[in-house]
Amino acid sequence: MKNVRVLKALEDGPKTIDEIAETTKLSKMEVRRYLLRFVEQGKVESYQKDGKLYWKLKEKNELEEEFKYV
Repeated sequence: MKNVRVLKALEDGPKTIDEIAETTKLSKMEVRRYLLRFVEQGKVESYQKDGKLYWKLKEKNELEEEFKYV
């Protein structure tokens, strides 16, 4: 599945949309759509560095995990 390819590309560390698209062989638009969906689900987050937007897997917070089902 395409969305899994996007998540797997981020396992190596933060990447830009261009780098993810190149790794996964998906269009930049498709990658962006998946990333925005993953942000809503709390799976990835983004940050800016040197004028570029990087995406990375979100680190799990133990407290969030503890209260996930409350």
